[in-house]
Amino acid sequence: MKKSFKLAALASAILSAPLMAEEPVYVTGGANLFLFDTEVHNLDSGFGPWLGLGYQIDDKWAVELDYNMADTDTRGLSPNVSADVSLLSLNGVYRYAPVGQNSLLLKAGLGKYDLDAGSRGDVTETVVKAGAGYEYYIQPNLSATFMWDLLYSVDEVLIDSMPSIGLKYQFGSVKSSKSSSSVDPVETNKLDSDGDGVANSLDMCANTPAGVAVNSQGCPFDKDGDGVYDYKDECPNTPAGARTDAKGCKVALTEEVTMDLYVSFGFDSAKIPAQYYDDIKKVADFLREYPDSNVRLVGHADSTGPANYNQMLSEKRAAQVAKYLVEELGVKASRVSSEGKGESSPIADNSTAEGRKKNRRVTSHIQAIIEK
Repeated sequence: MKKSFKLAALASAILSAPLMAEEPVYVTGGANLFLFDTEVHNLDSGFGPWLGLGYQIDDKWAVELDYNMADTDTRGLSPNVSADVSLLSLNGVYRYAPVGQNSLLLKAGLGKYDLDAGSRGDVTETVVKAGAGYEYYIQPNLSATFMWDLLYSVDEVLIDSMPSIGLKYQFGSVKSSKSSSSVDPVETNKLDSDGDGVANSLDMCANTPAGVAVNSQGCPFDKDGDGVYDYKDECPNTPAGARTDAKGCKVALTEEVTMDLYVSFGFDSAKIPAQYYDDIKKVADFLREYPDSNVRLVGHADSTGPANYNQMLSEKRAAQVAKYLVEELGVKASRVSSEGKGESSPIADNSTAEGRKKNRRVTSHIQAIIEK
């Protein structure tokens, strides 16, 4: 009877909560499990529902009335006897994050614990309730709660525990006791001095001209990313990375880019040494990057042997590098030309072995004029 009366009273209070929707009231409830010290209570674990009604004092503190219930069986009796367990408690609740944010919870309170075994008797005890848990928001006003409470019996000096899960629905808004200003912070946050639809507290670009479209930060759009807002941009589709003027238009700049190649050959040889393959590849990469450029390869020889033979050898060396560019590296043949200058243009002394080695070579100088 007492259990039914308490449940009816709390249910009535919960049903009246919507009438106080302008106040920071919330209702909560779910399922709980009583875990007893079986050495003292001689009771099996009990599973059942629970209900709660709370008042949010400010964004961190609340006071909550809870009613927990469960059905269990006595142990050590023959036959076992069913028993009803209930706990009515008044609790203070502290949350580490403000209302509306997921947060750890601490709960502590005082309550009356009742064990009704029918004809076997009825026991009532005073308990101190303390626990911790977590609240996770599903929607702005709806959250899930997970708690684990310890129940300390003042009368018998023993501790039981009670894990629970539930849902919580918050009515109204939170009235923080910390606010001492006469200015309504909600109204302050709504101020929009430049009328762009973004409140001053969020506006990163104050004083935007009237009628200009803005993003969520209150700043005008800059679709081509050139640093000039669309409403000022006279060239709205400037290529990415291009240098622009104050009107958002591309500044035409020209620049000469060059590349040099030097390939040294063995004595009386037109075979390209493998160590120069990477250097020749850089020429191919340059030609691909600057499609308006061409390369002219010039072959040379040292003064050893007849001049007409050296002329032929220099032409063959230049032709071999040209062939490698076209056939191995995919450069169009129309962009590559070669010639030989024999022994006529030495860069070192032909009377020394080191000088002659330097003169056996193929060189090129490539340049391109580009617009930045």
